[in-house]
Amino acid sequence: MTSSVRFLGLMQGIGFQERKGSAFYNLFQQLRLNGNMLEVAGFQIPDAIRKAYFLKNISTSKERWNVRDQLDVDRYVLASKYACDAVNEVNENYNSVIQIGSNFSIAHAPNIRNRSVPLFSFHDNNFASYARSLRPGVVGDHILQRAFKYEQDVYKSLSRIFTMSKTLRKSFIEDFGLPEEKVVYAGFGTPFFSNSSESKDYSGKNIVFVATHSFESKGGKVLLEAFRMARKAIPDISLTMIGKDWGISEPGVECLGFLDKRDEVDFSLYKRTFEAASIFILPSYNEAFGEVFIEAMSHGVPCIGTRTGVMPELIEGNGAGFVVTPGDVEGLARLIIELIDSEEDLKRLGQAGMDAVNREYQWPAVISRILDSVEPFV
Repeated sequence: MTSSVRFLGLMQGIGFQERKGSAFYNLFQQLRLNGNMLEVAGFQIPDAIRKAYFLKNISTSKERWNVRDQLDVDRYVLASKYACDAVNEVNENYNSVIQIGSNFSIAHAPNIRNRSVPLFSFHDNNFASYARSLRPGVVGDHILQRAFKYEQDVYKSLSRIFTMSKTLRKSFIEDFGLPEEKVVYAGFGTPFFSNSSESKDYSGKNIVFVATHSFESKGGKVLLEAFRMARKAIPDISLTMIGKDWGISEPGVECLGFLDKRDEVDFSLYKRTFEAASIFILPSYNEAFGEVFIEAMSHGVPCIGTRTGVMPELIEGNGAGFVVTPGDVEGLARLIIELIDSEEDLKRLGQAGMDAVNREYQWPAVISRILDSVEPFV
């Protein structure tokens, strides 16, 4: 049966999302290929103005400065103006809007209000999930409360909210008090095809880490320390770091820098790196969704994350690896030593991850969940 859904997609910073081949960009591409995305409207706060908003949150603490910037409701309000302008410029005959995230609102855009267009959103995170990752007292309660209230108001304007994980769906319901039927688990689809781990070679003893930003919060420093400890016990293990040239030069470590998945050469190198990997490790202090875990699982690579956010759901929930306590260098080192020499365990975990990808993380299933929920509103 052909769906009657005709989306207008709305995304802030679409150029960056395209460059890194994010789940958000791929979702819009899949909806377009399915015939349900008429147009995508991208918008961006001009660089000079964005920099001014960043500077107004200045603090002697880099951590506090970054959190203030992340939770700057004044910037959300400004972003909403640019988002509304982008929507008002679109003349396509769309009958619904799907936006990425909740740090802007288009409920009052004339094209939306005058036509009573139903609004939907797609998320890898929300305020409550992000706030749980913050150090107590890093910013004042008034900042947290204002950001929470802003998001809460955005959600009131939406017909349905789609989440990338079941963990996040639970947060929307419990933390924001939203009705269960309003929050729909949509999931995420991987661009990689999964087959079988039987032919995969785990003997290379190579660890892969991927992060394009926030090296310390992504657990890069923790992993490096654990890797050095593990290498004393197993001298032939190696570590490949993707996403940015972190300026690390030491035995056993290779930094590949940023790999653009739109580029055929970069994409091929990205795939080959995972095909050669024995373990994927991202010991992040907070991971909104961690689509890279799904990419690793699709290549039969066992995963190690931390006991926070969505990682237990993706990794242990699918039997595809293990989680450790955030910041536990010694625990991570012990796990690397125990696991990397056990090809039988690696193969078992790798196959479980592949099975999960084929069962749960495919774009046709994601698109179907979204369209089934939107159809009654159009």
